[in-house]
Amino acid sequence: MNNKDRILAVLHREAPDIIPFSIYFETLQLAGLAVYEPWRKLLDKGLCLHAPLVTQTHKVNCPNATMDITHQYGNRTSWSPADILIAMEGPHDILGKLSTPVGEATFKASVKGLDMSVQLPWFQEDGYFIKDFKDYEVIKYLIEDAEYTPYYDDIKELQMILGNFGIVDSLVPKSPLQSLIMLMGPKKLALDYYMHQKEFDDLYRAIYKKQLEIYKIAAESPAEVIWAPDNVTSLITSPKLFEKYNVPFYNEAADILHKHDKIYIVHMDGTLKHLAELIAKTHIDVIESFTHPPVGDLTITEAKKLWKDKVIWANFPEPVSMQGPKAVRVKTIEMLNDAAPGDNFLMGISEGFPSFQHMLKFVPTILKTINKFGKYPIPKM
Repeated sequence: MNNKDRILAVLHREAPDIIPFSIYFETLQLAGLAVYEPWRKLLDKGLCLHAPLVTQTHKVNCPNATMDITHQYGNRTSWSPADILIAMEGPHDILGKLSTPVGEATFKASVKGLDMSVQLPWFQEDGYFIKDFKDYEVIKYLIEDAEYTPYYDDIKELQMILGNFGIVDSLVPKSPLQSLIMLMGPKKLALDYYMHQKEFDDLYRAIYKKQLEIYKIAAESPAEVIWAPDNVTSLITSPKLFEKYNVPFYNEAADILHKHDKIYIVHMDGTLKHLAELIAKTHIDVIESFTHPPVGDLTITEAKKLWKDKVIWANFPEPVSMQGPKAVRVKTIEMLNDAAPGDNFLMGISEGFPSFQHMLKFVPTILKTINKFGKYPIPKM
């Protein structure tokens, strides 16, 4: 089997020759995959690429709304274009303004560099679109004003680039409740859920309806897998909220995708023990970035008992990578042993690490350990 076949075999609940081990393509993209020799050697040894954050299968246009973003670099400036380019890569503040016929919404956030895709807004006190009750009307208008059209060129191109090294997902938005957390932050969400539930539910339903339009487009796309970056954790999404808001959406979205033979992957990288029985009731195919202790609070063995019809794509817990190669090897073996015989199971790295150089110290250790101990079926060790 090649790298891509190995991933798809597990996602289709078939037997791989060895447990797939993947890394996000975005992590390697800037390193120059074709010329960065250390990574190429790992790909040739079986390291799989997973590209969930690069492409969507739709385009969006809001004909009656605009967004302006201003970058603030302070005195980090120069007469030289080369100096300015370097300055732009550093941390800075940005101001944003959404303008609609019913009003404006503003935000301010601090970002690490030019790539704002996962930083804005992202659990920052001043970086949320909805800070005040009046912002509801603006955001609701923006949601309803959005027009989505299919666009498949990018995903076809990236599928060609990755070839047999891995898979390309169609990126869809977070589910409605997880979107609300990102729009207003957990504190305001909790307050508004209890103090303004009618308006809260109206906004939730607007997001729900609009997101299904995107899922229908993704369902008809060339993508084999559809990936939602939900970042679910019970520390913020309680069982009560998950059952009321997440489960109905996941099931309706999954049913749309399954009619077109798509695989529905949801990124759940937090503490999941208190949500585990509810997750079992969803029609989601794959729980991705499932994080084993010490970061998560649910073992692979426990999850497999509860999620008999789901694929677990486990994330290697980042803190262990700081403890040296021996600890990495021990944890990898522990995870493989928990997953034995390895049905419906993949391993990967789906969270941030300090640097490329740091990753090159432990990724080969994980891959080497899986190649030795992860042949399917895995015997109990």
